[in-house]
Amino acid sequence: MPKHIIRHCQATAGLAVELAEKIAANGIEVNVDFVHRACLLHDIMRVCDFKKPLEHIFDSPADAEDLQKWRELSERYKGIRHEQAGYEFLKDKYPEIALAIKKHAYNALLEKENCPQTIEEKLVYYADKRAMHDKIVPLAERLEEGHRRNEQKNCQNKLNVQYVDSLIFELEKELFQLAAER
Repeated sequence: MPKHIIRHCQATAGLAVELAEKIAANGIEVNVDFVHRACLLHDIMRVCDFKKPLEHIFDSPADAEDLQKWRELSERYKGIRHEQAGYEFLKDKYPEIALAIKKHAYNALLEKENCPQTIEEKLVYYADKRAMHDKIVPLAERLEEGHRRNEQKNCQNKLNVQYVDSLIFELEKELFQLAAER
């Protein structure tokens, strides 16, 4: 994975694990190790979404071998979003992690099949929505940034971002209630 994506995955994992540990401390069953692993891998196929040539998107130089691997993966999963590509890439060896990765797409809350169901899946989804690059920011700030970046795509898909955002804020409330000290 490119270094900036690794940093994003690490930030995502930090928040998700913190919440998972608080939830577990309240006596609620949650697999903290699973949350950590799934977050570290959630953008494993992010290179599939890049539109620019790979050489021009990184904040630090990538070596020729990495660039070639990323090009091959991008070609292999061409036309497939990174969430689905990550699922396809991992499903045979790590089916549960693959499923959590598949369910972290922004619009997954609208889709019965892809909506996060378990606490672990919800933590992966939510923490990703709070991680702006490698920083954890307030949910509203992160969603606004994502909307600016994806405005054209959201319009093309006729996605009701206000409704999706409201579902994400509901999820935040649910997770914070589970994590609250008792």
